[in-house]
Amino acid sequence: MGYIPSFGSVVRIVGGVLAVSLISTAGLLYRYQTSLIYPSSFPAGSKAEVNTPDEYDLPYIEEELITPDAQKLRVFIMVQGTRLAPRGPTAKIQAVKDEKSTQVERKSTPTQTGITSIDTFDAELASKRPTVLFLHANAGNMGHRLPLAAVFFKRFGCNVVMLSYRGYGFSTGSPNERGIKIDTQTTLDFIRSHPSLSCTVLVAYGQSIGGAVAIDLAARNPNSVHALILENTFLSIPELIPHVLPPVRPFAFLCREYWSSGTTIVKISPTVPTLFLSGRQDELVPPAHMDALYDRCTSKVKVKKEFADGTHNDTCIKPKYFEGVGEFLLAHVVSLVQYKAAVREKAELDDEDTELHGEKHQKTSNVPRQGSGDESDDWVQMNASEIKDEAKVEPVKQKTHSDAPTLSKVPKL
Repeated sequence: MGYIPSFGSVVRIVGGVLAVSLISTAGLLYRYQTSLIYPSSFPAGSKAEVNTPDEYDLPYIEEELITPDAQKLRVFIMVQGTRLAPRGPTAKIQAVKDEKSTQVERKSTPTQTGITSIDTFDAELASKRPTVLFLHANAGNMGHRLPLAAVFFKRFGCNVVMLSYRGYGFSTGSPNERGIKIDTQTTLDFIRSHPSLSCTVLVAYGQSIGGAVAIDLAARNPNSVHALILENTFLSIPELIPHVLPPVRPFAFLCREYWSSGTTIVKISPTVPTLFLSGRQDELVPPAHMDALYDRCTSKVKVKKEFADGTHNDTCIKPKYFEGVGEFLLAHVVSLVQYKAAVREKAELDDEDTELHGEKHQKTSNVPRQGSGDESDDWVQMNASEIKDEAKVEPVKQKTHSDAPTLSKVPKL
């Protein structure tokens, strides 16, 4: 008579197999979680090709910033008051490998750090405009966000700074939460030391995981980040895992990447105006996460714009998206720009007075309240109809490289 396993032995065998499977799953999740959270090579070619701003008729300087832990970050700086210089037939940056060398080289002219595509510069004009720091999502590189940058630079008249996090585009290293925090702090420090941008109002604009990066940066720099624009971001990575990867819900505790925006957002100064842009059909980040972030935000000025048919990737190209952004800038950022400019002007007058008389004299202050404005500034008098004209503020299409990834195809976490 053959051996007939008892029910108990079957349970033990099945249980053992399941235990091994669960342990293996947990081990794989723990080991490869950064690859899942930061797919920097997606879409294909993202680490071999980075589109440049002059493809969108944007004057720019490309810099290489060195982080405290010796990583090299690629950064685009677009400053108001500059003009695009004549360029060669292609402005696309491409990494190529020589047959005899594995060293990555830059193929086209605007490839070395410090290279500029501008031939005029008005530092005074730049200093009077807000600066938008782009913090991109978890896939692609900064070049994929250039259509958005074009709107902020051309239509809204903002200075723009963009970076590729470590491990993205041509930035060195491997991405993780700690490293990306270092990257953004390094970029912010660069802005604050820039001769034209150092005194400007800084708006941190983050999409998806970039929103978490923006929240963290604002919380750590209460005097340097003056406004926030957040699109489709989440409460935290562990709280997102059950929705994105239901089978690994039991192992969420193994996640070592946190981005705990839900607890960090309450640490941001209540004087920081914050705009929430929420796609209500977001299939990756439940809209409830954006709702909770809005509720927890302690800002005295917080605005939420909802897009009924907006998904995770296409919210930024929905009608009324840029109208909402423009209204926010006009209503809540322009006043900050005017206030800082007036304070700076008064300080300069006081310095001149001190030099002339050897002591400071009390002067009639021209510093307005935050929220009041000098309507003589032509930028302040942005035509509201232009902001509401969707045909004008829609992201520009690529002109010369139809094969490059389009904005709507870049996935974001």
